[in-house]
Amino acid sequence: MYGTITGNIAAAAFYLYFQFIGMTLIFLIFRREKPFAKLLTGSVSGSLLFTWLPILFSFFCDFTLSAHLLAFLSTLPVLFLCLRFYRLRRPLLENIRRICTSLSGHIPFWIVLLVFMVFWFYLLHTHVLLPNENGAVYTGQCTYGDMNMHLGFITSLSRQGTFPPDYSIMPGIRLSYPFLSDSVSSSLYLLGASLRFAYILPMLFAMGQLFTTVYLFADTLVGSRRKPLALGGTMLTCLLFFLNGGLGFAYFFDWAKDQAYSLSDIFTGFYTTPTNLVDHNIRWVNVIADMFLPQRATLFGYALLFPMLWLLYRAVFHSRREYFPLAGLLAAGLPMIHTHSFLSAGVVSAVWLFLWLFRKVHPDPEPAAEGRDSSPLFQLLRRRLRHPGSWMLLIFFCVMYLIQHFQTQGKISPQLLMLTGISLFVGTAIWGIVLLLWHVRRQGWQELLSGWGVYLVCILALALPQLFFWTFGQVSQGGFVRGYFNWGNQGDPYAWFYLKSIGAPLLLIFGGICACGQKRAPIFLPALYLWWLGELIVFTPNTYDNNKILYVAYFLLCLGATDYGLELYERLKGFPGSKLFIFVFLFTCTFSAILTLKRERVSHYELYSPSQMALVEYVEEHTAPDAVFLTNTRHNNEIASLTGRNIVCGADSFLYFHGLDTTARKMDVQAMYENPLEHMELYEKYNVTYVVISAYERSSYQIREAIFQKYFTQVLSFGDVTLYQVP
Repeated sequence: MYGTITGNIAAAAFYLYFQFIGMTLIFLIFRREKPFAKLLTGSVSGSLLFTWLPILFSFFCDFTLSAHLLAFLSTLPVLFLCLRFYRLRRPLLENIRRICTSLSGHIPFWIVLLVFMVFWFYLLHTHVLLPNENGAVYTGQCTYGDMNMHLGFITSLSRQGTFPPDYSIMPGIRLSYPFLSDSVSSSLYLLGASLRFAYILPMLFAMGQLFTTVYLFADTLVGSRRKPLALGGTMLTCLLFFLNGGLGFAYFFDWAKDQAYSLSDIFTGFYTTPTNLVDHNIRWVNVIADMFLPQRATLFGYALLFPMLWLLYRAVFHSRREYFPLAGLLAAGLPMIHTHSFLSAGVVSAVWLFLWLFRKVHPDPEPAAEGRDSSPLFQLLRRRLRHPGSWMLLIFFCVMYLIQHFQTQGKISPQLLMLTGISLFVGTAIWGIVLLLWHVRRQGWQELLSGWGVYLVCILALALPQLFFWTFGQVSQGGFVRGYFNWGNQGDPYAWFYLKSIGAPLLLIFGGICACGQKRAPIFLPALYLWWLGELIVFTPNTYDNNKILYVAYFLLCLGATDYGLELYERLKGFPGSKLFIFVFLFTCTFSAILTLKRERVSHYELYSPSQMALVEYVEEHTAPDAVFLTNTRHNNEIASLTGRNIVCGADSFLYFHGLDTTARKMDVQAMYENPLEHMELYEKYNVTYVVISAYERSSYQIREAIFQKYFTQVLSFGDVTLYQVP
């Protein structure tokens, strides 16, 4: 678990090598692009190679050092050819000098990125297996739960090496959760890094890539404005997205005598923050504190999805057709990194294809030609279609309120919700097919196939095998895809739920949607489709997980809101009090998030006790990697999380939401603890070799320890933990 300094250096060098390979490829292929964009896409491509190459070779030689060596060797010819090409074109030092000169034009961004990454590193430092002098291991508030599951995936894959892997917390069941967000750390752990180092290093790069993409995407939209204004716009986008918070802070001020919370409760309570206050139906959590820090799959998925969307946006709406293949490869790598991100990529891609076809078939007419239209009704319709956002927003809210009204009366079923959710996409698909046929009839297939065709082939060839091998089998078990309204709302009126959850940014979001024209349609329209999908259909047993789709929509809305906000600022900047209004607006947008992040900064909880860590040390040194342990079903299971060994059954908080039924196994675990001699066949059924008895097991079962002391072999006793070997 603790690794060595040499192992940390070797693992870091291996990771950085793939970063270098990715950047080398991108700088070679996209010579027209600016170095800043090539640096980002190169880093993302390197992360994708580091994730997928060892996995591909693991199908032939398991998840071992051999697979990683083959992954390394497969990149050497590419490295040789790229470096040779660079040296032939221009001296290497001259290339580096040109790149540095170009990157210096983004100095304000580098300063902000540095500050942000220092804070991100501090959060990782305090939340990921922070050792204490008494031998215990600590974590923060938001990582107290999910991190244990991710640690188990990391350690079991690297220690057992079996590929494809099973659940270490439910042996015999194939791991179908998108585990590639954890396999990157498994690779580093396998190479000798400490578990803490292996967990943190990829998350640093993923967050850096994500933050840079948000900035770059915003710069692509608003970069044509005056430089100070464009810079302010890019920073505003980062602010709205990463410091999302809403109006939850209002619940912590003494507005009334019966106030339930005080400001100090934020920093002392467990999940009493302004962005995650379930008692008051605040569920729109801050993305840093409650999404990216505890949920690695979301972080790594967005770190791949957002650059993919930027590439596809440039390919479709800026005529950079050379980006289609790379966008397709990034999208194809998503299913087993983060399935919700892959689904979001599919929705956005479909909407952009529809818009592309619509513009090809119905190009915007010249003003003179428009004036010759004989029908006033046709002219009115054309004007409405130019700015459709206001009536689309009105229809959207009317439908949502009608659904909520009928749902409270019990007149709407999950099946009807599913049909309603699908209907918009079916209607758009039919319209899109008509546009497609019209486009092909006029201009043929060549333009379509050379761009969108290449993109689609990449996805079908590389993503479908993942979906059939891992995803569809688990989803087909039931409880995953079904109709469900308003994912997280627990009784509030629809508009009020989002007004208090999202807060002040809605002013710019709604304004931008209402003023949405041809320029902003590619940003706002896919966001509305994603929101429609996320409100009516859920894709896991945990309905809360739909926010992973909605946050992609929110990112797009932030981009459009920023563009509209800059336009509004240029109109109103001369009015008295405009600066005060901007300050109040930004304060209201971010104050809840700042309080929540402050809470995470000071949170400190014991995750594993000194006795648990002593057990971990013994198990790592004296037991086989494929040994099976009998423990209770606690979520912070030191055996599964830190040693990579299998346990009979893990926590329902993980397994249930992956669609797995643990009822029978939990009954068997109880029987093996309470009547071991009468159920030895269960020990044989699950290949149990060791039994853990600690305070957790004693509180969960009525254990007759005298039987274990007499008939089982005690191999460790430390504090309240005793480990027995099964005879």
